Amino acid sequence: MYQTPQPYTPVAPYEAPRRVRRRFPRFLGVLVPLVFFAFMFFGFSYLASPEPDVHVQPGIAATSVDGHDVVLVPYERHGARGMFQLMAKDMFQVRLAAADPATGAVLWDTQLSDELIWNASVLAAGAKYAYLATDSGLVVVDLHGGAIVAQGDKVTGLGGQFVAAPSAYGYDAASHRVVAMNADGAVLAIPLDDLVAAPADQATAAAWAGALSTRTSLPTTPSTAAKAALGSDGRIELRERPGAPGGVLVRVAADGTETPAGVTVFHGAAIVLDGGNAAGSASGHVLVRHKRSVNDTGTALSAVSLATGVVTGSLDVTSAPDRAVTLPGGSTAVAAGDQVVALGADGRVTALHIGATDFFGSPS
Repeated sequence: MYQTPQPYTPVAPYEAPRRVRRRFPRFLGVLVPLVFFAFMFFGFSYLASPEPDVHVQPGIAATSVDGHDVVLVPYERHGARGMFQLMAKDMFQVRLAAADPATGAVLWDTQLSDELIWNASVLAAGAKYAYLATDSGLVVVDLHGGAIVAQGDKVTGLGGQFVAAPSAYGYDAASHRVVAMNADGAVLAIPLDDLVAAPADQATAAAWAGALSTRTSLPTTPSTAAKAALGSDGRIELRERPGAPGGVLVRVAADGTETPAGVTVFHGAAIVLDGGNAAGSASGHVLVRHKRSVNDTGTALSAVSLATGVVTGSLDVTSAPDRAVTLPGGSTAVAAGDQVVALGADGRVTALHIGATDFFGSPS
């Protein structure tokens, strides 16, 4: 028997869900290439470039700021790392840095000049100001922040009569005054921590009249010698060994008594000087510049204890020392080519890193 078929209900066709297209902001299409270009132009050039060349000038000085020993370091920084520094910073700079030899921290770092060749030497430092003799005349710097407070014709009392030569300035330690010769040949004096130059008294003027000049270079003094004074405690000598290479230290007392200062043999050596005294003697040490070994002509600085004769510290350097200064606390700082070497009161010898910069070329 024929049956009525069941009613057929068609199945709704399958519909695939539509994909929602994400639309990125249009500015990203411009920003991403710019960021990539900036990285390649500034970032890659920074990563691929060497650090600027740094050379410490000999005119370093020691002082105290807020009770802490500080070494003042004039130095040259030539070159730029990366395109940003090339565009925003001077290619050639002479700067003055203040560093704590105990911690190695750089307290401040100030640019003094953008000249290719420009000399600066610290004459003296008081409690507030440091005074520098430079190729552009006298420069006065604030010790607490590094700001230049007076220079050249802006020094009151010198004005347009200033002399743009470092040898026209000096420091009279007996009277604690900076002395200056003006264009007329007159000698003026500035008391430490003062900013005004006034005519010097007759005795001071007579003493300095022949010492100041318009020469473009400062007089140099020996930085090393075969013998050096130990204050009032005799002297220290470096003597060659008879029939053998190298030399040894011998301490000579005030009465002529000789005592070996250790048994270490130094090759191609000399004693580092701070004026006429042995550098480091204030802390009971003597600093020796020598070859690294009998066959290695590289230079090293070693500290030897005057009490025991033991080498308490040694450091390889790239250049012979130019000048050493003793800090108020007894430690010693030495300018040696591209670095400053610190000899601590405990006999350790370390390097102070001067001239380091960040990405933007600012001191770091």
